[in-house]
Amino acid sequence: MIHPRHQLLACGIAGMGFSWLTAHQDPQCASIIAATTACYAIGYFVLRSTNALQPAKGTLRSADEAEWRSRILGTVNAVALTMGSVACFLEWPYDPPTEGWNGDIWSHPGTFASLFVGYLQWDLLWLLWHSRDHYDPSSIVHHSLFLAITHYVLSGTYFKKPFAWLSFTELSTPFLNARWCLAAAGQKTGKAYFLASLGFAVTFLATRVVGYTIGLIDMWLSADMWRSRKSGLVGLDLVAFGLHAAFCLNLFWSIKVVSAVKRSLGRRPAVEVQKKKCQ
Repeated sequence: MIHPRHQLLACGIAGMGFSWLTAHQDPQCASIIAATTACYAIGYFVLRSTNALQPAKGTLRSADEAEWRSRILGTVNAVALTMGSVACFLEWPYDPPTEGWNGDIWSHPGTFASLFVGYLQWDLLWLLWHSRDHYDPSSIVHHSLFLAITHYVLSGTYFKKPFAWLSFTELSTPFLNARWCLAAAGQKTGKAYFLASLGFAVTFLATRVVGYTIGLIDMWLSADMWRSRKSGLVGLDLVAFGLHAAFCLNLFWSIKVVSAVKRSLGRRPAVEVQKKKCQ
C-alpha cells in the first residue's frame, strides 16, 4: 500500500520537474504545453462535478469512476493526436529532407507534440496521485519515457518526421478505452465488447508493432541526417534509445493483446449464441 504522503511527494516532484522543463521551451511551445495540461485538469474536475458521460453515481466503485473519467480524457487526446498525425504525414516529403530530422521551422509536429506533452504531464500526475488504487508501473515508465523524449526533441525541433507515425499509434487508444468501459459496466458478453476488443487488437498491432517497426527502420536508414548536427548527437542518440525502449514496451504489451484476441475469438458474443439457440 502506497502512503498518501508518498503520493503527494511524487506529484510535487513531478510537477516541479514539468514546470522546469516547460519553462525552458520556446514561448509558443511552452504556452501550448501549459494550457493543455491545465485544460485536462479542468476537464477532469468538470467530469467529476457533473458526472457527464459516466454511469449513474454508485454504479461503479470510486476507483473505477476516477479511471472512467481519466479514460474519457485519454480518448480526447488520442483522437486529437490521430487527426494531428494526418496533418504531420501531409508534410512529407520534407524539403530539404534534413528538415524532417534536424528542423528549423515550426510546423504541425511541433504543435501536436506540445499537445501530447501537455496531456502526458496531466496523466502522469493522475497516475501518481491514484497509485494506491491504480498502480500501473508500465504506464508510468511509458509516460516518463515519452515526456523526456518529446521535451528534448521540442527544444530543437528534432525528429519531426517520426512524430507522424508515433502519434498515429494513438489510433488504438479509443478502442482500448471503449473495451475497458464496457467491461467496467458489466457488458463483456455483448457484441460491442467483442468488436472493441478486435478493433483494439488490430489497431495496436498495426500501428504499435508493424508501423512502429517500419518507422524505426526508416529512422536508421536516415541516420546520416539526424546525426549530422554535432551539438545534438548525444541527445538524439538517447532519443533513439528511448524510442527502442518504448518499442520493447509495445512488444511486451502485444503479448497480452494477442492473448486477449485469442480469448475473444474463442468465444462468440452472447447475442450470436442466443440467436443460434433459437434457430
